[in-house]
Amino acid sequence: MILSSLLTLETAARSAGDRIVIISDTHLLAPELVTPGSAIDRAEASEFKMMALSDEIMGTITDSILALNPKLVLITGDLTNNGERLSHERMVEHLNRMAANGIQPLVIPGNHDCNNPGAVSYNGDNTLPTATVTREEFAQIYRNYGYGKTSRRDPSSLSYCCEPIKGVVMIGIDSNMDELNQLMARGDSVNTYHSGGQIKPETLQWVVEQATQAKSQGKQVIAMMHHHLVPHFERQDQLLGNYIITRHDTVAKQLLEAGVHTIFTGHLHVTDAATQQNAERTDSIVEISTGSAICYPFAMRVATLDRGKKKLDVVTRWLNATQSCPDLRALGRQRIINATPVVASMISGKAWSKLGGHVEQLKKMLAMGGGEVRIPETQQQATQLALRHLREVLSRTMLAIVEGNEGEKDVDSIIEQAKQGIHAMIEEVVPNQADNLWDFFLEAVYPKLEPMMKSVLEDHNAVGTSNETCINDLTLTVTL
Repeated sequence: MILSSLLTLETAARSAGDRIVIISDTHLLAPELVTPGSAIDRAEASEFKMMALSDEIMGTITDSILALNPKLVLITGDLTNNGERLSHERMVEHLNRMAANGIQPLVIPGNHDCNNPGAVSYNGDNTLPTATVTREEFAQIYRNYGYGKTSRRDPSSLSYCCEPIKGVVMIGIDSNMDELNQLMARGDSVNTYHSGGQIKPETLQWVVEQATQAKSQGKQVIAMMHHHLVPHFERQDQLLGNYIITRHDTVAKQLLEAGVHTIFTGHLHVTDAATQQNAERTDSIVEISTGSAICYPFAMRVATLDRGKKKLDVVTRWLNATQSCPDLRALGRQRIINATPVVASMISGKAWSKLGGHVEQLKKMLAMGGGEVRIPETQQQATQLALRHLREVLSRTMLAIVEGNEGEKDVDSIIEQAKQGIHAMIEEVVPNQADNLWDFFLEAVYPKLEPMMKSVLEDHNAVGTSNETCINDLTLTVTL
């Protein structure tokens, strides 16, 4: 009865073929690491994630997976909140439930999972350091879920290759940089943490060899890793560089040439699909990113494998509730809205890093036009200026992005509301010159922003090029 209220499982998802469930960014926090109090409340106050409910959500997802009875479950990294050993051990308990019912889970680490100096417990009003895991400890903990004797391991990373379904080779690619982290708990002088992604040259060569060998044997290849491989919007590598691997274009080309056409990812907490074509437009690799399991809209993917036609039919399902939280979806959505100031601060921070040192120069230049000039003096003031005029449209944009299929939303309305907000910001800063500066914005600035806005809001990739594409984020068929 509870399953029927939690997750709608369509008949199509039970059709003939081998089913694979994909989830990501479960960010599980072991229950014994949470004692209610202000510490966990503070941690959740500006978060999209439902941290305190993460274990219950994972339990509910496991129930749903058991009902679906797939052959394979893929978890594309960030299994734990911040790499706590107890959280990894708790995750294994959920995976053991799946395995006991004949379902094979496979995992790959995310940037949160190993060597994480942020591993803490929430003890009432305080946080206390707790043990994290090394990379080899991660492999040992998940020895039955990708790192066992039936897998081939890359000597240089936590990448592996296995054949969980006859004729289907899975390649788990380690894209993390946690080897560079420093931990005071292990004797380092400071704590440092790296969230960005890369594939080591020797690992890339190993992955290419595994894919090439599988294809030469007539087998189908599916890959997964944590970070993005294909840009999901224009200038992602400039604006959100930590969410896409370095040298992504070169790596994607090499994987495609080796015969990898489908890769599942996570990390950015968006349910989105993107494609990259070769130069001749005769072949492509599709990246299917799945949003966080503990963030609105609580997505999971169900893929049905047709080995005869060498394709995957992928549909997206949503978790609506847990036993203790019947309004999970509504609360998660509100949390996205509540976190708008944090996102605004991140955006203004990037802008301030480029413009902040020129405030006095800008003041003098604008003062020459006459009238009052009220340019923000600090990043905090810049954030508040943006929130006064752009808060609602920023929330609408974030919801559209995390829900997927952004182009089906009222994009024209969102863009118009954004323009009105920017106009209002100009009027507040330089009221006597607002009309002239607005004309300048429309003529000189907006045309440069438009490709990125179209990419983000209309869900297009490679905007303005011969390779421009738009792919359904939620229901799609991919070739293997």
